[in-house]
Amino acid sequence: MKKLGLLFASLVTVFLVACSNQKQADGKLNIVTTFYPVYEFTKQVAGDTANVELLIGAGTEPHDYEPSPKAVAKIQDADAFVYENENMETWVPKLLDSLDAKKVKTIKATGDMLLLPGSEEEEDHDHGEEGHHHEYDPHVWLSPARAIKLVEHIRDSLSADYPDKKATFEQNAAAYIEKLQALDKAYTEGLSSAKQKSFVTQHAAFRYLALDYGLNQVSISGLSPDAEPSASRLAELTEYIKKNKISYIYFEENASQALANTLSKETGVKLDVLNPLESLTEEDMKAGENYISVMEKNLKALKQTTDQAGAEIEPEKVEETKTVHNGYFEDADVKDRTLSDYVGNWQSVYPFLENGTLDQVFDYKAKLTGKMTKDEYKAYYQKGYQTDVSKINITDNTMEFIQGDQSKKYTYKYVGKKILTYKKGNRGVRYLFEATDADAGQFKYVQFSDHNIAPVKAEHFHIFFGGTSQEALFEEMDNWPTYYPDNLSGQEIAQEMLAH
Repeated sequence: MKKLGLLFASLVTVFLVACSNQKQADGKLNIVTTFYPVYEFTKQVAGDTANVELLIGAGTEPHDYEPSPKAVAKIQDADAFVYENENMETWVPKLLDSLDAKKVKTIKATGDMLLLPGSEEEEDHDHGEEGHHHEYDPHVWLSPARAIKLVEHIRDSLSADYPDKKATFEQNAAAYIEKLQALDKAYTEGLSSAKQKSFVTQHAAFRYLALDYGLNQVSISGLSPDAEPSASRLAELTEYIKKNKISYIYFEENASQALANTLSKETGVKLDVLNPLESLTEEDMKAGENYISVMEKNLKALKQTTDQAGAEIEPEKVEETKTVHNGYFEDADVKDRTLSDYVGNWQSVYPFLENGTLDQVFDYKAKLTGKMTKDEYKAYYQKGYQTDVSKINITDNTMEFIQGDQSKKYTYKYVGKKILTYKKGNRGVRYLFEATDADAGQFKYVQFSDHNIAPVKAEHFHIFFGGTSQEALFEEMDNWPTYYPDNLSGQEIAQEMLAH
């Protein structure tokens, strides 16, 4: 029996060595990808240089997927592992902790792309505990313009990890990006003159598509394809659709059509498909379907709505804007605060504006509000953020200001608060501090504004300082140097700005 055990062990060793030799003889990289868009984009870039494997097949929600021990072993044995974003594949951060980074190259397809805050519909519309909520919306691949950026980042990452194959990666990516650019052009030309800009969908996955091509997504059941709203929510939607004369409701393939069928019956709307492309069946792929062909079908489906003339549709739910954060509050709710609310080491955001880290924030603001262009937003914030104080370190009673290689530290006392009314009609509260040191100079008088009106730990703040008087600082409305914790990267600060 012992000899048989040794023989078996020897055979296993021979088998593993043979497999390893075969892998080396093959000369191709082994790349594991998570779900369909990541698989397709990686395959297009890698071409014949790699064996690209799809981890999550059709019928499994990437939101819900949990890798089996076999899947984890497959990833650990790969040369590279490519995923979209931890807000989509929520299981990835835990997996990465177990991977040997020297052996397995990990690529996050979104790279430094900023994401919009996730939809709150699951909470607002009572989808229950099974509904999905993303802190940030990961569905960027559904905008052809952003799909190009994903491909570019996969290309650059693979090129950095495997420089001997860089020329091939760049050539393959260029050919595929040309096709994506044609798709982007088709979307731009097909939707730029939309007669109807709002479309109603069962799956709130198309916000980036809507944002980049001038449309407005009205979702029925949030980010979860299997979460249906309550009866009261259904009644709200029925009223909304009838009131706005909506002609089409879009749902995703392979999801329950009960909701869409019910609405169709009650309101007379027609049904069509907007495929979120989280998966394609083997049959679809064998039939020649791919990212571009499905996105072309999505465009054709959207045009069923956008090509029909109709009155402009107001958002289904008008977001409450008169909040404390936006400057609407009662005087009685304003409370005194101490310097302890601002304790910490803080960094100015101005360098991140100057080096372009915040450019995506301005682009999002321009598309979300339509009030200014991205360049106009950047100019506005350049004036607001400008400062030569790179860091401020705060304790319960001191502030240290770092200017270049010089440090100035003073002791402060709280001297009150001031409610200011702005031109738009909203208000703000400034919390006032005064240095007890006679030589504080330009830092004698300091005021904080952080959109809060009662004691709470500040997450970031705007600061005003001068050597004349508190009253003189009240007149400053255009320059408000802004600070975030100094342990955050510029990318993290930019993402925080979008979230708030």
